[in-house]
Amino acid sequence: MKSIVVAAMLSAAMLTAAPAITHAQESGTRVTRAQVRQELVDLASVGYRAGGGEDPTYPAKVQDAMQKLAEKRAAQSAYGAGAAGSSQSGAPGIAAQ
Repeated sequence: MKSIVVAAMLSAAMLTAAPAITHAQESGTRVTRAQVRQELVDLASVGYRAGGGEDPTYPAKVQDAMQKLAEKRAAQSAYGAGAAGSSQSGAPGIAAQ
């Protein structure tokens, strides 16, 4: 009976840690404490508050905050980004002969 409880606890811990492990594997680099702190600050900027204890709605709340953060970052990068093309505004035209 004890081994079943231990196995259940280990599987629950692995499922909880899976998103963080997957994220670290996808990025190909190690995540530093400073990066984690910055991400928490960024999530707080869109209304997410971490550290609420046993919150059954945690996954939905953090996913919603991550979606809002992604939208915020996309909106910020949409303005002032370099254009792929070029412009010749004000250049004299060449008359066809």
